[in-house]
Amino acid sequence: MCGITGISNTNPCGLSISIIKMTSSLAHRGPDDFGYACLSPGKTPSAFHGTSIPDISGNVFLGHRRLSIIDLAGSKQPLSNEDGTVWTVFNGEIYNYIELADSLIKKGHSLKNKGDTEVLVHLWEEYGENMLQHLVGMFAFCIYDSSKDVLFLARDRFGQKPLYYFEKNGCLYFASELQAFFGLEAFKSNETNETAIAQYFRYGFIPNPATVYNNVFSLQQGHFLLRKKGTNIIQQYWKPSVTGEVNSVNLEELQALFDESVRIRLRSDVPFGSFLSGGIDSALVTSSMIKYSSESVKTFTISTGKEYFTDESEAAAETARILKTDHHDFRVTPDFISVAEKLAVHYGQPCSDYSSILTYYVSRDTRNFVKVALTGDGGDEIFAGYNGYLKNNFYSTFGLLPFPLRKAIGSLSGLLPAKNCDRVLSDSISSAFPFPLKGENTAPLYHRKWRENVFNGDFMSQVDVSRRMDIEKFTEYYNSASSSNPVEKWMEADQRLYLCDDILVKLDIASMSVSLECRSPFLDHRFAEFANRISINRKKEGGKSKAILREIALRRNLPHAAGLPKKGFSMPFTEWIRRGQLKDWMNSLIFDNKNSWNNYLSEDSVEKLWSNHQSGKMNHQMRLWMIASLVLWMKAYATS
Repeated sequence: MCGITGISNTNPCGLSISIIKMTSSLAHRGPDDFGYACLSPGKTPSAFHGTSIPDISGNVFLGHRRLSIIDLAGSKQPLSNEDGTVWTVFNGEIYNYIELADSLIKKGHSLKNKGDTEVLVHLWEEYGENMLQHLVGMFAFCIYDSSKDVLFLARDRFGQKPLYYFEKNGCLYFASELQAFFGLEAFKSNETNETAIAQYFRYGFIPNPATVYNNVFSLQQGHFLLRKKGTNIIQQYWKPSVTGEVNSVNLEELQALFDESVRIRLRSDVPFGSFLSGGIDSALVTSSMIKYSSESVKTFTISTGKEYFTDESEAAAETARILKTDHHDFRVTPDFISVAEKLAVHYGQPCSDYSSILTYYVSRDTRNFVKVALTGDGGDEIFAGYNGYLKNNFYSTFGLLPFPLRKAIGSLSGLLPAKNCDRVLSDSISSAFPFPLKGENTAPLYHRKWRENVFNGDFMSQVDVSRRMDIEKFTEYYNSASSSNPVEKWMEADQRLYLCDDILVKLDIASMSVSLECRSPFLDHRFAEFANRISINRKKEGGKSKAILREIALRRNLPHAAGLPKKGFSMPFTEWIRRGQLKDWMNSLIFDNKNSWNNYLSEDSVEKLWSNHQSGKMNHQMRLWMIASLVLWMKAYATS
């Protein structure tokens, strides 16, 4: 796992200072080593490892920060083939690199190193852009072929590794994080993307390929960019397809595929462990790890305090006891202001998933013990873990009622104590739509009626008239999904949108900010393709979420994990922002920085959100954090 940067210009130029700035900003992603390369067609390449690049001229500049996981002494990047015509910088892991290396050697290729990076340049020589079909892994990489003067950027199938880019005056810049661009003169003139802001208030994150900056893009998952003579061609090579064509499943075959997904992710020359919550996904990952580990597996849990509903530390401890792991339990407290500010810089754009704070803490403390951690990410999206998948009939039928009636019924929940479940109930009822409009109730907190109330009039009308379809990314994915079943369409859309642009971005940013590599066995595309063929009726058999995984958990002597309802990876934010330092900080952050949001939101509406939350009348924690995250980003960006 690493950080990569690059600049490609049609004409030779001196951009050493720019590539140094970009690469240095990613030191947290790769504290172990760094390197640069200056390349041009028909000229001798210049590469520098562990030392700065001098002021030289070239067409392509590559930068790399390394977190050493495999082949610790070798595989320094940028790395080339034997004759120096094909170069790569690479972030991620190619899990099947051993099998690929054997295959390439049989085809006559000569490999000098024992890691996964070198297979990329030889796969390019052998297959060109079709090399992507041979990869099992998480990755974002660049290949430059000077013999053809071709630059090739690629991102893995689910989008586990990020890659951003922009073009200015014929020059292409790319990097693992948006903050790598902040110090560039070519970037400073970029303006805020108003459509992306509207998407942010719709989803709580910004769907790719857009970013919050005009003309700056995220390379979409399962896509590659081919650049030749200053022209970019972007093409999709893979997407998830939830067909639900199989009503029965061979559990032995499914378990074997999953075990193989875990086994191949244990390839490492450094210590590894596992994130362990109280749920099924991480429990199954850990149980599979034990099969292939000669030592006791290290497991890591974050606790918010047993007095809170969100805490899963006791369930995690029970799983650890049954599996006999070397278990570590860390505690997070409301004192996380500096972490929130730090993550805003690493995100480089607004993102309102506050579980990134928990991910940061568990990653930071885990990093004291291991360099690699396996996670259960992807299990919910692939095996129907979210409650909404179970309640589709309610949403669809109730959504046929007129909105005033739905709102009146939903408001009754306000008479109940302000708990998380009551807030979800109220918003789910108010925002329910028939399934053809399912894009509106995947995130009930941010439903259209709420946006109409909180947006200021000018912004709402501008968004509604000219940008509605651009904003509704979910609807695009839902309508183009493979299945005719509405829940399977919803799951496919979630795999393409929410999983990629919220869950996986959060995991990458939070873990890599402390130099920890996270690997997710559920996102092995071979396993996911098999699972996506299983019908939704089988996945929620008996009215239970993740019914299949619950059966496997019972087979593995994990009855408590099989029986627990889904809580989600969360913290008691509702209570924490009603008292003490965190309340004061958040109040000041939002209302002392109104110029960050009053172009988009009504001041009266935001003040009402705050007062209703503080009084306990309603639970607006996530809406308030969405506004706070926007402010944090603007402050971080302005400072940078």
